[in-house]
Amino acid sequence: MLDVAFTYNYEEGKWIRCTDTELAKKEIEDIPCVTLINYISNPYRPNTNSKFVFCPKHGVMERIESISNHRAVSENGCCFEGLLGFAEITIGYDGYYATSPGFAPLRWRIYQSAPLKYINIACDVLKVNADINHVVTKVMSFSLSVDIIKDKIFISKCRLPKSNVNNWTETDIEIPDVVVETAMEAMRECTLYKTGIKPSVLCQIKNKTTLMAYLERPFDVNIVFLKQFFREFTTRDGDDIFDEVFTREEKNNYRIICDLLKIRPPKSLRKAYAFNPYAIVWYMIFKQWGIKDINYMHKFFYLDDSIASMYLKKFYFDKEANQVTRDYSLKNWEALEYYCHWVLEQKGEKRMLKWLYRVSSETGLNRLQWDALLAFHDYHEQLSEEVKERLLKDGPTVYVHDAISTEVTAFMENWRSTKINYNETEQSYSCRIKEYEFRLLPNTGMLPKLGAAFNNCVATYRDRIIRHQSVIVYVMNSDDYMACIEIKKGCHITQALGKYNSRLNKEVNNVCYYWAKRSNLVMDVDDILPMSPDELREFDDVIVEPIYVKSVHEMSLEELKDIPENKICDGYYLRLEYLLSSSTICPAPVPTGMEFNDEISRLTYLLPEGEQIFKAADNGNPEAMMVLGLMYFKGHVIDRNFDQALKWLKMSADSGNKEAAKKAKQLQNYMETGITNRELEILDALSNLRRLLAAGAY
Repeated sequence: MLDVAFTYNYEEGKWIRCTDTELAKKEIEDIPCVTLINYISNPYRPNTNSKFVFCPKHGVMERIESISNHRAVSENGCCFEGLLGFAEITIGYDGYYATSPGFAPLRWRIYQSAPLKYINIACDVLKVNADINHVVTKVMSFSLSVDIIKDKIFISKCRLPKSNVNNWTETDIEIPDVVVETAMEAMRECTLYKTGIKPSVLCQIKNKTTLMAYLERPFDVNIVFLKQFFREFTTRDGDDIFDEVFTREEKNNYRIICDLLKIRPPKSLRKAYAFNPYAIVWYMIFKQWGIKDINYMHKFFYLDDSIASMYLKKFYFDKEANQVTRDYSLKNWEALEYYCHWVLEQKGEKRMLKWLYRVSSETGLNRLQWDALLAFHDYHEQLSEEVKERLLKDGPTVYVHDAISTEVTAFMENWRSTKINYNETEQSYSCRIKEYEFRLLPNTGMLPKLGAAFNNCVATYRDRIIRHQSVIVYVMNSDDYMACIEIKKGCHITQALGKYNSRLNKEVNNVCYYWAKRSNLVMDVDDILPMSPDELREFDDVIVEPIYVKSVHEMSLEELKDIPENKICDGYYLRLEYLLSSSTICPAPVPTGMEFNDEISRLTYLLPEGEQIFKAADNGNPEAMMVLGLMYFKGHVIDRNFDQALKWLKMSADSGNKEAAKKAKQLQNYMETGITNRELEILDALSNLRRLLAAGAY
């Protein structure tokens, strides 16, 4: 019979077997329980990451002064005794309830009534909702029951935030190592009875995934961790054939792995695989990079979490490309590979792997460092040798990040500014809320100015903005730049930061949160912290004023007609002609015997909608004269007349319009050599395409 309990020992900093019969055997409802709270991700609350406890005597949350086993003392001297449950709660600011509860494990238990019977792994937890002055708890019990002999499993359910009822194993509660080891030993004994073999489980990863993996593959739990990595080998015609490739009874999956990947690795990898399934992933990455020295690789084989902040469990082997890759954050992976290859070429394996090991096992890469690597990947050829030398010497430090951003901003000023067109939903993002203006980036020429104002790398986003992969919104208060916001996938905010990539202050944060909610945007990161209901009510009477000004290239025919004459800008007549020529508007018939004083009067009678073009051309506007020449050339809404077309194009050219001069020369050639209607249609289509490209519509 197996009946043990585990409680957390704060003095040793780990879960240990409970020797107190009262605490081990009693129902959890009969044991005094104390909820400890750690508030996280709250830049507006001082002393974050301190532990707090709710004091019924004073009616407030009090900071904890000291903790010992089953006893906590607050800074006010209040003493709390019982099982201590520790929950992390993310809140916005004072008075705001957490959007999701925290789970505080109190006690773990493993029970098996007799050898070969069900093994029950249970956790007594507190489900905790809290703000800074209040806490609500609910005692719950989660269990995982397995019968190795009959291959049966039962997992208790719980309701997760924003979801239906799910297995509790999908929460963020991790099973302690000692619980995993104890349960695993019991399951191994059952397997011995059933098969005559007691599997060795050397895997250094000890969590709920390991337990579930044992139920799938008792003779090699590691292969379960590699399902994602081998997904292209274990799928046939859309069906999962994992059980066919790696059978439950197989005891030497390592041989199968080597055959699938067509590798003959060193013996040290086989040993490493026994302890860490992701040793295979590391080896394939290094093989891909051309690294030769196994001694430099060896210590990586025992890292099981991430490579430079990217989870190893997200990688897979692309059979067609014959390389390791990933679906998520692929751009980051490409940038990291590019940087590592570059350091390899410049400094060799030892230097590169020393840096990679540090950022994989200790520090990780923060957003600023990723920005530096992404910019280096995209603009390596344009960067100065001085900046590249500094990057090679120091790595992606703050200084190097700023130096790269400055150079990218500088050379981008010489790039052609491309107009950015927005759909109606995106246009609604541009508005004034209180004294804050949310502005859409009008063109890529604005990127260097934003990069300099915020001292960030937004200037490097030019290509993704042109391809409409990202939408940039910047927030201003008078002449001061307050926030730079990136929106991806149509409605997902992925970044919202101030100058120097700093967190938004509380006032700006609140305005941005209200704007994001009003715009139906999804906040995929915690750059914008939620507001409390009371804070949101402060915006009930706020007037939101649209401020987006459409360019002429975004306007309809009706909108163009409403523009006052003194507000007409470059491109207006080109847009008007395009809309007229692509519309169903037909010229009015001229009554018999009707005479006109001049050409402009006749054209205005025939096509009143084009009056602004005709009048402006008659008054000597170069763009309007060119447009009228094009209208005569196309013959869509007025009769085709090459002589008149050439006349107006030359008049526009004489006024300094280089584009009109080019078109006049082309038309002269057409008239001299002859041109068919089919050729005219092709030329018309090409002309429209050039116009759209120049307007940034593609």
